[in-house]
Amino acid sequence: MKKALLFIAMFILTVSLNAQDTISGFSFPLNDTISKFPNFGLLTNKTYNIRKEDSATTVIDSITFTNGVTTGDYAATTINWDNGANRKFWSVKFKAPNYTSFKVSSKQRSGGNSPGPKNFQLQWKLSGGTYVDVPNGAIICANDWTTGVLNQLPVPITGQGTTSIYLRWLMTSNLDANGGTVAATGISKIDDIIITATSTTGVEETIFANTIAIYPNPSNGVINVDAVDFVNEINVYNTLGSLVYHSKPSTLKNSIDLSSFGKGIYFMNVRYDDNSYYTGKVVVR
Repeated sequence: MKKALLFIAMFILTVSLNAQDTISGFSFPLNDTISKFPNFGLLTNKTYNIRKEDSATTVIDSITFTNGVTTGDYAATTINWDNGANRKFWSVKFKAPNYTSFKVSSKQRSGGNSPGPKNFQLQWKLSGGTYVDVPNGAIICANDWTTGVLNQLPVPITGQGTTSIYLRWLMTSNLDANGGTVAATGISKIDDIIITATSTTGVEETIFANTIAIYPNPSNGVINVDAVDFVNEINVYNTLGSLVYHSKPSTLKNSIDLSSFGKGIYFMNVRYDDNSYYTGKVVVR
């Protein structure tokens, strides 16, 4: 319990300091095609998958999942990067109305016995628009997870409204990570893609993480908690870290009522039967 309370306190402090919500995130937890889709972020982005594309042929290559940054998880992995300078790229799509001050983090790896591209450039566009370079978005990859890293890089996205936003990691030269020429067998990996932004309304939209959906958010106090694994325990804390709601439902679909605790920001901790857990922010107004 002390560990859980410490985690909640750290989460509250992080939210207060950063004031950023996760719009879309890919950590590729499974060696399965479902990992092509974000496993946390805004619910509206849950069905937008990562792609590896070729703008010259409009071909969308298949993606596999191999060893990632963290032991036990995976990274999106592809080949066929040969002759791909300024035409082949990783891409993700998302929507984020009422958000500003976007930041992007990601980790890329190329190298080993089948080295993939060395050079990439992060770009963005609105649907129907033209890709533009993100300032300071040049990426150099190597046979490790520490070289080709973007860490909360600001992306100057504006005027999106409800329009879809695209990010791409564009291959910018035919050099491989070992200094040769990228072959068709050259491998590129990408992992831990996290897109964050600041809400212009002060509230976070409906959120999900892994196998959970929490909605509506914001709400009038009645919040649905739907999961594909049995929820063992739900705890809700106020911004002072005090527990205001507790239940042990042991069901997949749950509804909780926070209306009696007043309007404001709350932090929900959902614990599953296997003792894994999700923590997120909910708003009552």
